Amino acid sequence: MAKRIIESKIVIQAPIQDVWAVLSDFENYDQWNPFTPRIDIKNEIGSKVGLHVRLNPKSNKTMLQQETLLTWEEGKKLEWGIQDAWYVKTVRVQLLTALDKNTTEYYTSDLFEGPLTGLILLLYRNKIQIGFDDVCQGLKKQVESLQAKT
Repeated sequence: MAKRIIESKIVIQAPIQDVWAVLSDFENYDQWNPFTPRIDIKNEIGSKVGLHVRLNPKSNKTMLQQETLLTWEEGKKLEWGIQDAWYVKTVRVQLLTALDKNTTEYYTSDLFEGPLTGLILLLYRNKIQIGFDDVCQGLKKQVESLQAKT
């Protein structure tokens, strides 16, 4: 069976609160997030999350993906996903772990379940993986460049 999770992680040389400040500043995602340059979100569990996803990093075209906010652990974790479709359910995790006072690990994953999971992953796994890897690199670069200015 095909792997049902896509994941990526990176170590960022910054305190966890500084990484969280960038990760949770959705209005400025276009400054560093090439995969999802815009997110319409409010901190209310169960509310809709509008993800403007760029599946082709060489294009400015985005597609709107509607998901639901599942978890908001201030300073640590965000989760959203597709929960109301019969054909697929997803949970996207973004998790910060303090490795020490000046080093943070950022981890992101998307878990897929449902009858069309195989087809969805066949069509989109590589694009999502590239996107997640780009998010890791973009977040690291943004946070560490802000650290260098302080």
